[in-house]
Amino acid sequence: MTDNAIARSHGQRGFTRRSFIKGAAALTAAGALTSCSANTGGLTPATAEATKAGQEKIYSGACRSQCVQGCYLNVHVRDGQIVRTTAGHFPENPEYDRICPKGLAQPGRVYSANRLKYPMRRVGERGTGEFERISWDEAIKEITDKWKESIDKYGPESIAFFLGSGNTALLSGGTADGSVMQRLQKVLGVCSVLPDRDIAFQDRMAKMFGPASAFNDPTEWCNAKNIVIWGTNPAVSVKQAVHFYFDAKEAGAKLTTIDIQYNTNAAKSDWFVPVHPATDGVLALGALREIFDQGWQDTEFIRNSTDAPFLIKDDGKFLRMSDLGVAPTTAKNAMGKEVTVDPEVVWDESTQTAVAYSDAVKPALENVPDEVRGFKVRPVYSLIVNRIYEWTPERASEITGVPVEDIKRIARMYGQEGPVSTGMNQGLNHYFNAIYSYECIFALILLTGNIGKSGAGLISGGGMFGISNAAGCINQPSSKGEKPQGAGRDINWTALYDMVHNQSFKGEPFPLKCFYASCTNIASNQTEQNETIKMLKEFDFVVVEEMTMSDTALYADILLPACHWFECEDLRVRAYNVPYLVYNEKAAEPLYESKQDFEIYKMLAEAMDYGDFFDFTGDDYISLWLDSPVAKRAGVTLESLKETKVARHHEDKAIAFEGGVFADMTKRARFYQETIVPDYDIGQEIDESKEHLMLYWEPAREANLDAPIREKYPFTVLGEHMRTRNHTQWWDVDYMKEFEKQPIARFNPDDAADLGIKEGDTVRLYNDRGSVTLIAVINAGQQPKTINCPRSFLTREHIDGDLATISFNDYNQVCRNQCYFDQAVAVEKL
Repeated sequence: MTDNAIARSHGQRGFTRRSFIKGAAALTAAGALTSCSANTGGLTPATAEATKAGQEKIYSGACRSQCVQGCYLNVHVRDGQIVRTTAGHFPENPEYDRICPKGLAQPGRVYSANRLKYPMRRVGERGTGEFERISWDEAIKEITDKWKESIDKYGPESIAFFLGSGNTALLSGGTADGSVMQRLQKVLGVCSVLPDRDIAFQDRMAKMFGPASAFNDPTEWCNAKNIVIWGTNPAVSVKQAVHFYFDAKEAGAKLTTIDIQYNTNAAKSDWFVPVHPATDGVLALGALREIFDQGWQDTEFIRNSTDAPFLIKDDGKFLRMSDLGVAPTTAKNAMGKEVTVDPEVVWDESTQTAVAYSDAVKPALENVPDEVRGFKVRPVYSLIVNRIYEWTPERASEITGVPVEDIKRIARMYGQEGPVSTGMNQGLNHYFNAIYSYECIFALILLTGNIGKSGAGLISGGGMFGISNAAGCINQPSSKGEKPQGAGRDINWTALYDMVHNQSFKGEPFPLKCFYASCTNIASNQTEQNETIKMLKEFDFVVVEEMTMSDTALYADILLPACHWFECEDLRVRAYNVPYLVYNEKAAEPLYESKQDFEIYKMLAEAMDYGDFFDFTGDDYISLWLDSPVAKRAGVTLESLKETKVARHHEDKAIAFEGGVFADMTKRARFYQETIVPDYDIGQEIDESKEHLMLYWEPAREANLDAPIREKYPFTVLGEHMRTRNHTQWWDVDYMKEFEKQPIARFNPDDAADLGIKEGDTVRLYNDRGSVTLIAVINAGQQPKTINCPRSFLTREHIDGDLATISFNDYNQVCRNQCYFDQAVAVEKL
């Protein structure tokens, strides 16, 4: 059955677009707002006439998609139907009471004409959308028969699961730590395909600051004197938290936006600094040169809270106490793992001796002897200074397009006008050189001491740090006392196609036959779509679990209909910028034959003869997940959540790394890596000279204006978030399309004139990988040689092609990071 046929067969609830549009009247006002509103007074109160059919009840719910969603919602139900949503209330922190147009439009997702109604089997070629209806019993049997056959022939690693971030709940989601799906993987022993998205930001934070939340609480931002929104677009992508920026501005903070284009954030800022794509690291280096020239660096913070005083030997390794004859000891790190402790050595200015860094009274940054106990040494600080002095504001200006005086003004802000809070998120992640941009900006923050104190730090969001018993959930023995066999190997997305095509990995046989996708739409949301589709066609057997007929669903052999978030009980456990767990009540029965993901996972486990490992209820699993020291200290239990609906992650700190104490074993921030450990291994070669000092920069691959490819493809394409969608979720809510009707391409006016393009023209963007046809829009806020295409449309919504076809699928040498914006194209007017 095609998706059109699915749409025609919808209607058993009698809930149509016409009957819903009045309930969404407030969306027109809300959609025009920059931030989410806590005031739902624009929604007309229910009248006596309207409620004659039945009393309205309110259930607790939440937005559960990833990418910093997570608002607490009231789900209003009348006569068994969800009629509207309003902002829920956090008693301890009402400033988090928010709802955005997507939250208001949730009923439209529930009653979408494009909901999958029942399990289906492919009857045509993959990708044609031709399916026939089957029963749940048939679907589960066909899937598990195929899986058992594959395991018997090739082993459990012949099956790969892809768990996306489309649902961040514990029972039904994939990416929540300790989720039921993660347990299913470990029990079955199957492989996990890693999405490899937005990794560079987290990678550099963990390596430089240590494994902990690096963000100040949003309620703390108002204590900043300056706030810099750097390479992120909170007015669109973090709507539920953007008001904290503007609250801080009203409290007296100066707001600066550094971005490629003039956007809503820039319009509301005191200062806008346009920068060339993927050159932000150079901007930070140029500012650092000015800071060091003027002596504005925070020497005491550098001395006492970073590894800058640590001594390095000629072989690139730290001088350690074992080199001086002191035997190493052992201790547990922040993750609870036992590690060897062999302290790094510094030169103590006060005693003029080499000592363990923790014993030094005044660790020296300069004037360190060239030789200590027969070892030639130099402090990390000398490497930092040498690197900074390779960059002048003038050189940085040539690369970034930022005037020299503006670079010096940024330097003065960070060096003299603190405390400075730096708002960052995933925007810079989308380039091949992402880790280098982040590490240079983090260095700017560290070297000026703008972290670890009130009003100074990173602004983004926090997670559920430490509150869960995730490991206990995944490793819990079966009801018969048997241990899970353990999950198969992780597979990086960039290696997947070659593995499927060649049935090998790194020269060794690796039969990969079956693919299962849950909570994701990989055909639209991963890079290089044409390669993704080839891969989906080459698998022997593909299962997709979905709510709607997404681009990925078209390539399934078996389609399983998942219910909506409001149609089941669950616990929303993962959300940035909303530091709360939210208990999701079941507000309505699942439509048609759809089932909760949790129920599907249990059915699959039972049919695979692993039912003893899933002999628990949803309540049982949530209770086990909350069986942690942090949750116990906070008094958070399933019973308390059912009563209060929400619970704060109580041990999150308002100020990350307060007092300059970091999460590294040394309690210091790191600039130097003595051993290079990439976060993925596909046999790639690594130039370690780039990686030791985390203060390096190189250009992006295609977004770089001087890249050779720009002669053939002179434009770089950005794909910004949409106000009305989260990736491709909400694609099926028709009335949201009244706000963002169709895929567009925004051009700089001068570029458009050179190309002979006018507003409304049809244009084709293309390169050697793919093409997409869009409607042109002229935008004076767009930088020359850049094109901005709001992304999240399905292939069928484009005139031709797809925006996802023009990107490349390759990673930085040490960081598994999808490069969504690092793409060059030519333009053809049609």
